[in-house]
Amino acid sequence: MKFLFVMLLVSVIPLLFLGLRSVVMNKDLSSTITKISSDAHSTAILDKQIQVSKGLAEAIDDYFATVHQNVLVVTSSIRKRDITSLQKRRVIESVYATSRDFLAVKVEDKGSKFYFSTPPRWNFNVEELRKLISKASPGNFVLSSPYFTDSFIAVDYCYSWKKGSYIFVVLSLNRIVEKLKNAPSNVDEEVFVVDSQGRIVIHPDFEKMKRKEKLDYISLIKDFASSFQMMSAEFNGPRNIPMIGAVVPSRQSGWGVVTWQTKSTAYAPIAQVKVYVKNYTHRLLKIGVLQLIIIIIISFMASFILSKNVSNPILELSKGALRVAKGDFSMPVKVKSKDEIGELAKIFNSMMVELKRYIDMQADKLDALVFSIREGLVMIDEKNRIILTNEEGRKILLLRENSIGRALLDEIKRPEVKKVISSLLESSDERTKGEINFVQEGVGKFFEVQNYPVKTREGSLIGSILTFRDITIEKQLAQMKDDFLHSITHDLRSPMTSIRGFLEILLDESVGPLNEEQKNFLRIMDESSEKLLTLINNLLDISKLEAGKMPLHLKETHLDKVVKRLVEFFKPQADSLKINLVFETSNEIQPIMADAVLIERVITNLISNALKFTPAGGKITVSIKDD
Repeated sequence: MKFLFVMLLVSVIPLLFLGLRSVVMNKDLSSTITKISSDAHSTAILDKQIQVSKGLAEAIDDYFATVHQNVLVVTSSIRKRDITSLQKRRVIESVYATSRDFLAVKVEDKGSKFYFSTPPRWNFNVEELRKLISKASPGNFVLSSPYFTDSFIAVDYCYSWKKGSYIFVVLSLNRIVEKLKNAPSNVDEEVFVVDSQGRIVIHPDFEKMKRKEKLDYISLIKDFASSFQMMSAEFNGPRNIPMIGAVVPSRQSGWGVVTWQTKSTAYAPIAQVKVYVKNYTHRLLKIGVLQLIIIIIISFMASFILSKNVSNPILELSKGALRVAKGDFSMPVKVKSKDEIGELAKIFNSMMVELKRYIDMQADKLDALVFSIREGLVMIDEKNRIILTNEEGRKILLLRENSIGRALLDEIKRPEVKKVISSLLESSDERTKGEINFVQEGVGKFFEVQNYPVKTREGSLIGSILTFRDITIEKQLAQMKDDFLHSITHDLRSPMTSIRGFLEILLDESVGPLNEEQKNFLRIMDESSEKLLTLINNLLDISKLEAGKMPLHLKETHLDKVVKRLVEFFKPQADSLKINLVFETSNEIQPIMADAVLIERVITNLISNALKFTPAGGKITVSIKDD
């Protein structure tokens, strides 16, 4: 396989490199073409939008220049003093009649007290008239915001040639609106007019015009409102949609003509170019990949045929080694070649036979060892799967004959046994113990379970061994001992209590006087009975301790005082035995919580044992240290 792999690498890697290089070059070329097309298209769109806006801005300037020229004709005739008021009215009516954009005209000259309006029934907006008069300065005209009247889109025009004298004209903007409607040449392109504050004043969509939407939040409109200069850019439009557009100012009106379009629509031709380039690149890639696959197949076939004769014997040896590693010695290696590899195969087969014989011998020894153990034994791997078990282990756990290789906990049927073994397996302590009891063949059984981890020489855990030791007889003997001690101590305590009671009555001479010798005998009997009762009480205390029912009367106890008192008590006995009994304490001992009676009994036993086993001339040191 390695030889085949090397052959493939030698033939395929260069081809793969060239193929990948071609793909990268195609992608770079595609990206470059797309970028150049995109930049050129963007410049063309912006130039075209500037031209559209510029043409409409010039049309608006021409429109108001013509209006202003007609207004100047009217004002020049009004200012003449050598013509009559009737002649002035005829001039105004003539200009009104010849100008199709004049909807109404109103003149007020306070100097000559000339007032006139046409048509007579026109309802002028007095409030708007006052606003415009307040803004107008001599020699200049001002405009209102466009509005709707009848079937016209109108704007109010106010010109003042001196203070108190003005001409007020209602102009139709329908011609400008028609120009805006006819201006867009691309799909989704909008052309409209905004004022110096960025508010829509003329729009082909009358609903947008009525709302007078303010667009100063859009960067293009905002920059125009602040500079009143021609500009074009890409920007985010309403609802944050990417757009491209231009705005050109109209000097006469103070408005700006906006032409914009969404980038997705504007760049649709570029998208077509991208699709074309992508498809073409994809076709090139498919042709290259197909050629590469054909060459790889040819290389693979040639390499396979070449490597088959060279590597087959090695592969056969590798398979044989793998079977041996798995413990399968049933199939020898078959190599027909007469060269060194054939000789190696013969040696390998001989090794396999010897290895199988050795493993069988070791397995027989292990089986004999395991099955000779009288205790129950179960060996499991690191995943708690059963590796080996003897007859006693199968009987205790009720394991099936085919349980080898299965999870131990899944094979255990008794819940109480499963609970104990599960806790042992989960414990992190080595050689943990547990106890199980159940009824087996109609008899109660107790088993001590112990878990022994099995590790390699390097310390890696590879499993564990569970042993089951029958402790039923030990349990029964312990129970019999407990029952015997409990019975005998209770049976002895009652008569001994009665004997001591009668001895106290005799010593008190309640039943008659006693001589000194009789009293001495009775005291000896009382002391002996007290010792015997103490012994009985000790036996009862032992039974209580083993049963876990020993009551403790805890209170604050000064241990140094207790020990000092007991040492002083045993001092005469130590002196008689010629033993030096001393008490030492290195620092101040803090009081502890303890049962004073029981702790005194413990220390008494320790000192008594020390006196019993210390030879004459020896020294006993009783010391306390608070650590």
